[in-house]
Order: sequence, then C-alpha cells, then structure tokens
Amino acid sequence: MLSLRDALESALIEDPDNLATHYAYADYLQEQGDPRGEFIQLQLALEGPQRSEAEKRKLQVRAEELLREHEREWLGTLADIPCLEYRFVRGWLDTLLVRDSADKVPCADLRLALGSAQAARLLRKLVLENDDGLVEALLDSPFLHNLRVFQLGRPMNGFYDPSQVVESPDLVELIAQLPRIEELRLFAADYNATHLFALPNLSSLRVLQIYYWTEYLTEYPLEVLADNPALGNLTHLFLHPPPFIGPGIGLAGVRAIVTSRHLRRLTHLQLHRSDLGDVGCTEIVTSGILKRLQVLDLRYGEITDTGACILADCPDLRRLELLDIERNALTQTGIDMLRRVLGPALRGDNQQTEEELAQRQYLYEEDFA
Repeated sequence: MLSLRDALESALIEDPDNLATHYAYADYLQEQGDPRGEFIQLQLALEGPQRSEAEKRKLQVRAEELLREHEREWLGTLADIPCLEYRFVRGWLDTLLVRDSADKVPCADLRLALGSAQAARLLRKLVLENDDGLVEALLDSPFLHNLRVFQLGRPMNGFYDPSQVVESPDLVELIAQLPRIEELRLFAADYNATHLFALPNLSSLRVLQIYYWTEYLTEYPLEVLADNPALGNLTHLFLHPPPFIGPGIGLAGVRAIVTSRHLRRLTHLQLHRSDLGDVGCTEIVTSGILKRLQVLDLRYGEITDTGACILADCPDLRRLELLDIERNALTQTGIDMLRRVLGPALRGDNQQTEEELAQRQYLYEEDFA
C-alpha cells in the first residue's frame, strides 16, 4: 500500500498541473518537518495575482533563503555538474540547462544526477546545448515523463559553421519517449527526420523548430510531417535548412504543408531557403491557409513581383500580423504592392540583386532574427 507521500507524488506525476494536489503535498511535507513544504507554499503563493509587490518581495526573499540552505539536498549530485543552470517552480525542478563548454558533462553523471535529485520528477524544460552522448544516456529515463519543452543545440550567430552543429543520432528515439512534449527546438543534424516527422506521440506538440538537419538529402521530408495526424495541435512551424545543399524546402513540400488536412491550427509558418517562388505564392493563396496564419516568414527565396502581386491580391493577406519576405527577388514595385495591404506588418527590405539571385546567394546566408 502506498504511503501518503508516495500517493501524492504519484498523483502529481499523473496530473502535474493540479494545484490542489500541490497544496496538499506542501502541507504534508510541512507536517513532516520537511522545509521543502514551506518552499512549495512560498512558490505557490508567488503565483497569486492578488499579491502586492511588497508581499511578493518578502515571499521571494524567504524562498531564496530556503533554496540556499537546502539546494544540495534537493538537487543531489546535480549540484556538482558544471555549466548547469536550473529553475524551481512550485518546489519542483522545472528547468534544466546544460551549457556547452570545455568542461564536458559525463553522460552517466547526468543520468545518475537526475535520479538523485528529489525534485526532478516533474521536470518540464530541458536544454542541452550539445549532445556528446547525453541524449543516449537519457534514453528510458523516468524523469522525462513530464517534459514539455526540449531543445538540443543552439542557434548560430553569424555564418553557418558545420563544426558547431550538434550531431545526435539518438535524438528521435528520445523524443519518441516524451508523451507530453509541447515544444521541440532542434538545432541539430544527422538524425532521421522522416522518423521524427512520423512520430505518433506528438499530439500535444505546439511548436516545432527544425534548423539545419542533414541526411545528405536536399529537402526536408515535409510530406511525412504534413500527413501525420498526431500534429493536429501544431501552431508554430519554423524551418531553416542548412546551406550549400540546395533549397531544403521545395515546392512539393510547401504544397504538402499548406494543404495538410492535419495542420489546421498553424498560426506561425517559417519557410526559409525555399525555391517555392511565385508558384509557391499561388499554392499559399489557393490553400486558404492565410485565413489562419498570423505570421508568414518566407525569407531567403526567389519570389518576384509576380508573387508579390499574387499575395497582395488575396483578401486574407491583411489578416497577417507579419509577412517577412526579405532576401527574395522583389523590386520596389512589388514591395509597394504588399505595403499598401500590410503597412508596418511587412518586412520587405534587403532584397537580392539580380547577380545575387543568379548565384542563388540566399542558400548561403544566415539570419536567425
């Protein structure tokens, strides 16, 4: 028979957003003389919107005192791992960031450290700036059941450097074990994107950001993504292929995304380094997706004034909060057509010159703003 503590913890693992259970767990810990009970109550109290700023400061000071006193106890050997950042929410370890540095984290150490941390069972956000075997070490970890946000790698600043891209052959296997994942931000390469896009456990996924990825192919397998019924809750799709290998997003992939019967909740769509061109603008308009989109980012491409006219003539275009069409092939005429419809919601400067377009310069450029 489960103890009351085990029962409460099991209930939180099953329903980690149940405030009543959090309060009950905090009360139980306080009755046992466990200082983490007070810590949980303080953090719950800080969420109350009715609190004055003075009250919140007082609560925050006391919570920080408790954390300093009991950090090692609550973190276990996680406290010994270099380049680690973390955050507690409701008395549980909520966010864990493992930075990429010269001091590499031993894979076994991270797995064992998560197991030793009393408060790690409701971890919601995990950021690994590098892999180095960490992803493989976390496979089958029971401490990832509640994970909502996972990021691997980090955006580059400036020019693309293949040596900085995180290689992660075990990435898809790990993601397949995340039943509650809501955000995936992958700045990584050398994993099977076809398998990733087909995973059946992504029914809670809202944000999918795929930068780089190479399998020595020229295009993302977007038809697979578009045909996955598990992605019905996806609202943000950000795609930025690696340079040099040709357009990573072709017309067929664009057509699959905008006409998908499953991706009906998309509000933010980013398609970088695509040769969709003016024909792709027609696909976007005729698909009806502009009735739903808030942001459309088509930077780095071959859209001309003809495509601008196709977009501008669509009554639904004015629904957009932002259209970013920089580094395409528009003249001032095309930019003006779009600006008359969108006003300040258009980013259309910095177009390619004829020479840059002939050299397909957009395939080599980096801008992660």
